[in-house]
Amino acid sequence: MKERGVPIHRRILSEIEDRLRIHPNYADLHNQLGLLSMKDGDVKKAERCFREALRINPKYREAILNLGGLYMEMKRFKEVERILLSEARRHPRDGFLQHVLGVFYLQTGRGKEAALRIRKAIECQPYYLDFYKKKGVWLRGKVHLNQKTEGIIKRIRLNYHYANLHDFIGLYLAREGKSAQAVRELRKAASMRPNEFLFHANLGTVYYHRGAYQKAIQEYRKTVKINPLYGMGYANLSYIYALMSRTREALRYMERAVQMNPRYADLRYNLALLYSDRKRYEEAISELKKALRINPNYLFARVNLGVLYEDQGKWKAAREEYKKVLRITPEDEHVRKRLERIS
Repeated sequence: MKERGVPIHRRILSEIEDRLRIHPNYADLHNQLGLLSMKDGDVKKAERCFREALRINPKYREAILNLGGLYMEMKRFKEVERILLSEARRHPRDGFLQHVLGVFYLQTGRGKEAALRIRKAIECQPYYLDFYKKKGVWLRGKVHLNQKTEGIIKRIRLNYHYANLHDFIGLYLAREGKSAQAVRELRKAASMRPNEFLFHANLGTVYYHRGAYQKAIQEYRKTVKINPLYGMGYANLSYIYALMSRTREALRYMERAVQMNPRYADLRYNLALLYSDRKRYEEAISELKKALRINPNYLFARVNLGVLYEDQGKWKAAREEYKKVLRITPEDEHVRKRLERIS
């Protein structure tokens, strides 16, 4: 992970510092600089960065939890508890927060509080039941502590910030076209926090752009399993299956994506193309009309609607769509020729 002898995190850190001189009020940049400073071992600078991010945006969840993770590393346990309890009050149904509190209380030897939070985490996200059972910490509805489990607990880290750091570096490397290195970083992030759907989504996207479609499918499936309401996870699965000429699966996932994001014109347009591929022309026309109600200037949707009308012999309707296109882009010779032919 080095380039020209400089570790990648330090090169990114230098770039973030340069950008902050131009955009000093970007909370994201301060949060990113805090993560990179932690990686560099400068905990005081990391604390300043996270606090500055929160000054700019007091509800910035990622910076709040990164600061809590930093304090855990520094053994400032009272401040960790204050931060986590405050967030848990704001988001009482967030299983991850309850899980983090459970781990925190286990590591500080507070079994009763740990049991309460673990139970809440399992209620919010059943995924955590398997996690605690595998660790031997949760048996028959109770926290189970002995010499063996205490050793395991010490090895469970509140690694929210480290996972975020690997995800951030992975995305940076992906933008630079270094997909193999990006995959390594994103896999680390996903292994540290396997229940974070966005980490799997980011890894799936890198696999997708590398042409590793089966691996991308695996990651996107994990994404929608963890968060069934994440519409773009279904959309990405649809795009991959379409590239693989598996239009039946592509259509099924795109229908689900539209169900999750009914006001997203691009998804309506892609659903229309899939209906057209399956020769379900009336449904394709209906979706294109819906896309155009959302965005009347969506030229691809309007041209395709005109083509569908033309293929069905609906000349008047086709002419109207082509004329609307030419009012927006009068230089479009392809559409002009189609209009002339049917006129």
